[in-house]
Formats: sequence, structure tokens, C-alpha cells
Amino acid sequence: MSIAQFHLAFPVRDLVEAKAFYVGIVGCSLGRETSNHVDFNMFGHHVVAHLAALEVRAVPSEFDGHAVPVPHFGLNLDPPTWTGLADRLKRSRCNFREYPHTRLAGQVGEHDTLFVYDPSNNALEFKSFRNPSQVFAIDAKHVVAPPPPDSEPVLRPRIEAVIHRTRGSVEESLLASGFVDSVGAIELVSALQQELGVTLDLELRDVATVATLVAAVGAAMRGELRRTAVAS
Repeated sequence: MSIAQFHLAFPVRDLVEAKAFYVGIVGCSLGRETSNHVDFNMFGHHVVAHLAALEVRAVPSEFDGHAVPVPHFGLNLDPPTWTGLADRLKRSRCNFREYPHTRLAGQVGEHDTLFVYDPSNNALEFKSFRNPSQVFAIDAKHVVAPPPPDSEPVLRPRIEAVIHRTRGSVEESLLASGFVDSVGAIELVSALQQELGVTLDLELRDVATVATLVAAVGAAMRGELRRTAVAS
């Protein structure tokens, strides 16, 4: 029998919480396990969580304007499977790095993607390509510059990830619908400052909707860049 399975061994701080995340939310099935490791069948691939006294720390690296966490691992999935996984993650209290969104829209290699951290802070990315034949494709004739870090396509998935982390779900209308109150808005802005590393002096009207919040955060980032440039 011919077989080609990807294999990855990665560290976790607790096997019980690892099983709860990878089986209960991601949808893996269990394989062999001991007091020191657990095998998972991740959509047909062999990944193993090993108990290890190691603090996992990813670092940001730019891709298409996004600061993606490296190292990370994951899978390219078909659209229905990816949507089902994204929905399970949205319903959970998982720690998104980037909320589900579309990347490279209108370009070769367009795909849906999401970044999420497991309970041990391992970064995972799951993708679904519009055209699977374009996973490795290069369109040398139409080179598109990546969006800037203060743009809506880059900021929205990061901001929605923070909204999900602080509120447990994401709705487009925030203060405008009562999804967050004034205290919740203050907590959300504080969490965004910590996540994005930018000082935010926002008004309540800026937290009316996700769209107004994205625009206000982008403006704050551009203002901070201008002040830094003048100071230097």
C-alpha cells in the first residue's frame, strides 16, 4: 500500500487540554497515547503532541502585508471542511491570531485562511484555496504589492481576533447594537493596544462597528508613524 502522510511532533504543556483542543475543536481523532505523548489523526496526517517543559514563542514574519506567526503548521483543506473547522473555532473560546478571512483576493493563489493558537501557544494555519492547482503557482506577469499594515485587509482579521478573544464571538455592530457596552469598549481598546503595540486614543463612536474600529485603528497607526518620522 502506498502512503504519504505528513508527520509533525510538537511540544505541549498539558496533554488533557491538548486533547480537548485537537479532538474537541479541530476534529482530530486519537491514536496511541502514553503519559508523555498523544498521537492525533489530523485530517489523515500524523501529528504528535509531546509533553515538554518548553515555552512556545512564535515570532512575526511578513506575508502579503500580514505579520504571520512563525513557526506555524496546519493544512490546506477543501472548502466545506475548512468552513466547518472555522465555524467550530468561532464557536469556541480559542485564541485566534487572525480571524477567518480571504487572502490574495482576485489574485493567483486566492484562499481563505485563519490563524489560531492551541492552548500551549503553538500557532496553526488552515487554508482553503479557490483553485487547489494554484497552491504553488506564480503569476510573474501580475505582481501585486502587498497591502500596508494599516490597511483594512490586514487589520480586520487581527481586530476580529481580539473581539472574539474578549467577547467570545464577533458581530459587525459593536456599540451600535449593544454587543459591547462602554466598559466593554474600553476593555476591547486596551486589548487591541496590547495586541497591536500601538497607542489608541479612540472615542466611543470609533467603536460603533467593526468597520469604524478598523478605520480608527488604521488612522492611529498612520499618525504614530508620522510622529515617529518627525521625531527622527
